[in-house]
Amino acid sequence: MQHKLFKQSASATLAALLAGPFGAASAGTLSVDSVADTYLNSDPVLSNRDWSNFGAMGISANLANPAKGMTTPRTMDALIAYDTAAIKSGFDAEFGAGNWHVTDVKVKWYSNYDILGVAPTNPQLNVPAAGAFHISLLTDNGWFDAASAGDKGFANTDLNWDSVFGAGGKYGKLLDGAQVLGTYSYGGGNFNGGNNCLNEVCAPRFWDLGANADLYDSIANGGFVSLFGSAADSNVSYIVSQRSAAGAHPQLFVRAAAGVAAVPLPAGLSLFLSGGLSLLGIGRRRGPLVPSKVQVGPAHNAPTLWANEKSRSPFDKALPSAAEGLRTNGVLYRPTALSRIISNTLERCS
Repeated sequence: MQHKLFKQSASATLAALLAGPFGAASAGTLSVDSVADTYLNSDPVLSNRDWSNFGAMGISANLANPAKGMTTPRTMDALIAYDTAAIKSGFDAEFGAGNWHVTDVKVKWYSNYDILGVAPTNPQLNVPAAGAFHISLLTDNGWFDAASAGDKGFANTDLNWDSVFGAGGKYGKLLDGAQVLGTYSYGGGNFNGGNNCLNEVCAPRFWDLGANADLYDSIANGGFVSLFGSAADSNVSYIVSQRSAAGAHPQLFVRAAAGVAAVPLPAGLSLFLSGGLSLLGIGRRRGPLVPSKVQVGPAHNAPTLWANEKSRSPFDKALPSAAEGLRTNGVLYRPTALSRIISNTLERCS
């Protein structure tokens, strides 16, 4: 009996020490719609056009759309911006200013043309095709003006493929300092509905953006988050609905918890805790925590498969290499890791 009481007391102490901002602290999720979005099209006939307020945008490898008479292959990149000021205000009101930290960030994107191999109505877009794509975080928010973007989410009218990738283009430095947040797999779905995206019928998908320090800081400060979607292979063609599509605005979901972000435990405390774990009969973890670097999403709803992978963007102006400081979808040591330790401890002591 004494041994059991000792274990219960020790486990309670361990739980209290580990809890901190990870313990029973409250958490919440807030979301915002995009403030601006557009896409870039490399088709020589279309490369100098502004494609905001078009209804849909493409993330596509260099492919043609012969079914619609578009025989010239063209690459497509999407740009989507979010204003997180309302998210900061919401969490400040819920937890207190400066008394919360971001724990997870996802985007929710709709697709009004989602059936693989079936050409969309608009010939400017490529035919949906399965493949991989990147989502990157931009440091440059100068491609749109939130004050003039309006309800349709207009980008700057002079933003296009040529002004980004062409020689001497005004936005030639748009991708400088960009960070790949993750590489994702698009597999298509079973819905084609044109502009009818009400009631969430347009194949909504969540894509987790991982634990990126700059992304989290931007949100904590209520700043803008600019995302860049690009092909990660030579096969993908993913059509994403724009803000101008009714009921299908690209959304950003942020989860936060009370308290400041966790910091590594001091060495002395780590030794103490490791000794406590030994007393409780808990050995050291034999395998490493698997970092979440690649998300593979199903046709609908939330992603179900995770894997480890690093990829390089294939667009003409390549992102920095890993040796140059490229950040991929960082290691996600989520609160659940410590929660599992606490839970396992209490179970062993019951």
